[in-house]
Formats: sequence, C-alpha cells, structure tokens
Amino acid sequence: WGSGSRIVNGTVNILPDGTILTPLYTLFGQQGWKRALVTTTEITHATPAGFAASGLKREAAEGIAVQYMERGIEVLLGGGQKFFDPAKRKDKRDLLPDYQKAGYQVFKTAKEFAAAKNDGKWLGIFANSHLPFSVDWTHDAKHKETVPHLAELTRKALAKLENEGRFIMQVEGGRVDHGAHMCDAVAALYDQLAFDEAIDACLDFQRRHPDTLLVITTDHPTGNPGLNGLGSNYCFSSALFTNVQRVKKSFSEILKQWNVPGPDTLALAKGAVAPPIQQDAKAIADTLREATDYQVSLEKAAVLAPYLAKKGKAQFTLMNSAVAQLGQLMANHLGVGWTGTAHCSDFVPLVATGPGAERFRGFIQNTDVFRHYTQLAGIDF
Repeated sequence: WGSGSRIVNGTVNILPDGTILTPLYTLFGQQGWKRALVTTTEITHATPAGFAASGLKREAAEGIAVQYMERGIEVLLGGGQKFFDPAKRKDKRDLLPDYQKAGYQVFKTAKEFAAAKNDGKWLGIFANSHLPFSVDWTHDAKHKETVPHLAELTRKALAKLENEGRFIMQVEGGRVDHGAHMCDAVAALYDQLAFDEAIDACLDFQRRHPDTLLVITTDHPTGNPGLNGLGSNYCFSSALFTNVQRVKKSFSEILKQWNVPGPDTLALAKGAVAPPIQQDAKAIADTLREATDYQVSLEKAAVLAPYLAKKGKAQFTLMNSAVAQLGQLMANHLGVGWTGTAHCSDFVPLVATGPGAERFRGFIQNTDVFRHYTQLAGIDF
C-alpha cells in the first residue's frame, strides 16, 4: 500500500534486489498535499513508516524518526519517545530541538496536546514505547492524564487538516495486533473498539466534507480469535463473553506483576538482579482474580506456572509461550480461543466511501490500493 510493490519482509520499502522505493507520502508531498500519521503504536512502527519512510530495516526506528523530519510529514501522533531521546538513541542525537527548529510543535502529554495550535507541524509522542492498551487506559487514571485516546488524536488531526486544500491521513489501531499476538482477547477487543470510535470521527468528517475518500481495512489477521460454542447446546457462550467487561488489565500488565519479561518490561539497571518469576499457583490465581474476576483453580494456575519461566512444553510449538498459555487459560473465562500467536492467511475486509470508493470493491491486491490512490490524486508515477 505504501509503495505499490511487495517488499522484503522486515524492511521499509526495499525490493529484493536492494532497490529503494518511493513511498506514497513523498509523492503526495511533492504535489502539495499535507500528510498525517496517527497510530497507537510507536510513531516509527512498521505501518506508519511504510507510508512515509524508505530504505531502512523496520527496526531502524531512530533513522525513521529522522526521515519523518527531513521529509516534513506535517502531523505525527503516536508513541515512541525513546527514539527521539539522546539518552536512549545510539547516536545520542537530541531530535526534539531539531524538530522544533523544523517548525514542529512537540507534545508529550494529553494536556499539552489539548492546547495545540493548528498552525505549523505537529509531533505528538505520548509514551516511551507504544501507547498503553485501551483496557489499561480505561481502568488506570494515570494513563488518561498523559495519553490521548485514538479517537481524540484522530479528531484533532482532522480539525487541523480541515482547512487545508488537500490532505492524506493514515490512522492505525495498531495495538489490536499486539493484543492478538499475546492471545489477549480483551486487549484486542478494547483496541478494536477504540479504532471503531476513530472511524466514527472519520465518518463525521466525511459527512461534512463529502469530497473526502475514506478507506477502511486491515493488513492481516493475527491469532484467529474465535468465540467458541461452550456448554450444553452452546448456552454458555454469550454468558462467558460478557466476562470481557469484568477484565481490568491487559496480559502485559498481568505479566509485569509476575516479573515475566515482555516487550513493555523496563530494562534493569546495571548490576541489578531480576526479581524471581512468579511460580506459586495461589499467587498466580490471586493475580488473575484481581485483574480479570476469573476464579481460576489452583490446578489450572499450576499448569500455567512453568510457562512463565519458559519451562512449559506445549504440543503445538506456536503456543509454547506464557502469553499463549495465558490466552488458553482465559478462554475458559471468556469463551474466546486462539490458534496461535502469529499472523494468519485470511482475506481482510476493505470498505470505502466517498469519491473513488467504487475502486475498493471485491477482491483486489493490496498493492492496487497504491495505484488507486495515486491515480485518484492525479499523480502519474
């Protein structure tokens, strides 16, 4: 979608022969369009980067952050403060003053963002890494003080761009994928609902500005979550699914309580000793009861314990992890089961409204979206 070509997995717009591709936002920028990237992941993550950066590995977040500034992307909203921080960047470069010199307003908190002025360019980075899962944001007041909701990011970006002649904006509910990678049904569902609210903001804008094309899709499924038929005549399925509303924490937060290393775990200070990983069945059960309202048995908690220390042995190797087994355990409480922790091969939905929407119908290749966008914008490339 970002370049019109299938690229080498793990890279940002690079062909197998090493050719560096021209991304969509470079082409639109050359034609005077304003460009925006909005996401719940790090702003330098693969999906936003695919629209605006090129020639790098997807892990090269520090370089992607520099490219955004050099290419003048007008609106950048998401997470990833660490990639702009001289104390954490490998090259020790302090990017924020450079962004400010380039005409960007910089926001690190929801309060700062609420006072944003619509002139100039925006860089909003509201977390050290990804934005918190929406289930954690909903149930933890401290997150609301620092991190805007995806719908709010979307509405304010649209309000800023509303008076521009032409703009292109990509909005990503990126943590849906992260929740599914962790077999965390509640995390994925809450973030799917957050994305749905962002869609509402876009639809409201499109109704007021019917010359706007709105395209909604996803890049792939992850983990194949499914609500299962449970109980006699499947009569327990709906009752179990309502337990989603009782859960107050993501797996990411639960694993922190058990001292299990994960993607959001803070690095230990030099010389510090990691605390022991939780192995006590009663303590595991108590944590789950407090976080999810699941009265898990000590027997089931004991089965989970070795996976927390990477000593479990699942029959299907893709499920041989703490998160996969926690997802299997929580399926008894929620009715939602998983087939794994990886991306899946299903077709994805694609819907559109506004001028040109007729191009986005039936089965199309993902690379066709690039050509539809450039052709509708009158860009010959």
